[in-house]
Amino acid sequence: MFRKWIMVLLLLTVGTGVIQAYDSEAHSTSDTTRISFYLKADASGIQQIYQQLLDGQAEARQISHAASNVLTFGVAYDGLSVAYVSEGQLWLQPIHMEEAEALTKVSALQFFHSPVFSPDGQYIAYADNGLWLLDLGTRETHELLANVEVNADGSNMSEFRLYAPEKFVMDKDGKASKLVVNVGIWEWNTAGIYDLESGNFQMLEGQMHTDLLPLSDGRVLLYGNTAVSGEPVLHIADSLDDINNYTEVLKFGSVTSATLFAEQAVELQPGVVRVFGQSMGAFPDQVKTFILDYDLNTNIVGQVHMTFIQNSSQNPINLGTLSPDGKLLPVHQDVQYTDAGTPYGNVSLVELGADTVTPVDGTVGLFQWQE
Repeated sequence: MFRKWIMVLLLLTVGTGVIQAYDSEAHSTSDTTRISFYLKADASGIQQIYQQLLDGQAEARQISHAASNVLTFGVAYDGLSVAYVSEGQLWLQPIHMEEAEALTKVSALQFFHSPVFSPDGQYIAYADNGLWLLDLGTRETHELLANVEVNADGSNMSEFRLYAPEKFVMDKDGKASKLVVNVGIWEWNTAGIYDLESGNFQMLEGQMHTDLLPLSDGRVLLYGNTAVSGEPVLHIADSLDDINNYTEVLKFGSVTSATLFAEQAVELQPGVVRVFGQSMGAFPDQVKTFILDYDLNTNIVGQVHMTFIQNSSQNPINLGTLSPDGKLLPVHQDVQYTDAGTPYGNVSLVELGADTVTPVDGTVGLFQWQE
């Protein structure tokens, strides 16, 4: 069960941590039902997938019944099924059935990225020492991009690539046409677009620590930790077909003196984006996060809202993925990591820019949202 605690712009206890909000303006909370899925040990100690409706009433419901730990998973857009990795297999699990279908074998040992469903229900993209696509209509799989590992002598460092799926993009007819790809490179990461029809792949150039957000009008928001190599800014590309033809649209330095490192972004409504990330500075035992709303249609920038989250070597935290409405952030505390590379620990849901925190009962692993 969930419990909600309220504070008035002062201190919030989250597990064993403290959150401090110092901005008096808060974003309104809608009544939209949010649905979460997460890993948690069952009665036998096996990590399983649970579903939780965040309405403060419903009990968490066990979805998977795997024989060994679920390592990672993704949720279908309609919320009626999940895909997960366990026992060296990719499985498909309808949420109203106990039996899962073994889709295909996987050989990777670590899974830092989850399988991704296409919104039209046609495909699952997944990482397995490369980027793979499974057609749910035929159950056929094929490799889209093969990873390039580093040679023992490091001679091919510039060619190093690790590919993983992030998000499908639909065409005007509502069919999956492109795939946003996370690309691990030796400098850390960048992003790319794989065209499902042509098989062409374009990788973002001149940007490191950067990700892509396809917008509803066909444009693409480029965001990330550009301060690593320059000034923190947002860029826009006119289309997914030419992501390297981008222009600068917002300098963070024009709205705040803080150094903002963008890490996530969501489109709140057509042309209006919320950017989330961390602010750099001397904050002992704390992580300083921010949200910033930007209207690309009017070029109006909202106020930067800051939230402090306590952190220490004895109480490390892991910031999860924003809810689809951009308001809730799952925060793992007392974090440990599985052999597959996924975090687990105590989780609280922080409403960014507002004044509420909701603890999730028990020790929780990978936390996902239904879109």
